[in-house]
Amino acid sequence: MQRRYALRREEAYREGVAEFGELSRNPEFRDFVCLYIAEGYKRNRGVVSLANSDPAVIKVADRWIKRFATNPVTYKVQFHAHQRLSELATFWSGQLAVEPAAIRFQRKPNSGQLAGRTWRCRYGVLTVCANDTLFRACLQAWIDILRASWN
Repeated sequence: MQRRYALRREEAYREGVAEFGELSRNPEFRDFVCLYIAEGYKRNRGVVSLANSDPAVIKVADRWIKRFATNPVTYKVQFHAHQRLSELATFWSGQLAVEPAAIRFQRKPNSGQLAGRTWRCRYGVLTVCANDTLFRACLQAWIDILRASWN
């Protein structure tokens, strides 16, 4: 079973290599890969996930993750105790054209320890995520090719 899944990941990686040239003609695709290199979650080969507080960054990530993910895309906002969840849900659902109920919430662990500080993330930090091993293998190919072009 493990060998079969390893072969599927290897094939997806090769597909990522094969399609990179065509996809990279779109500057936003390259932007997405660069954003993933900088901000994406890389510890799990079965997850494509990117978190940020900037709506423009999240919109780019959301467009490309939705385009390639074969599994459902999920959304989670990290927030501080003083923030209103309804406002966060309304903001992000409007930015991403999803239902407010699709957005889950996670309180930031240091939320009660920021007395006297202004938190710059007015709308929290949103994570766009898809549990998709084969997409992650393609993405790894794109990352490897782009990084190699920088040398």
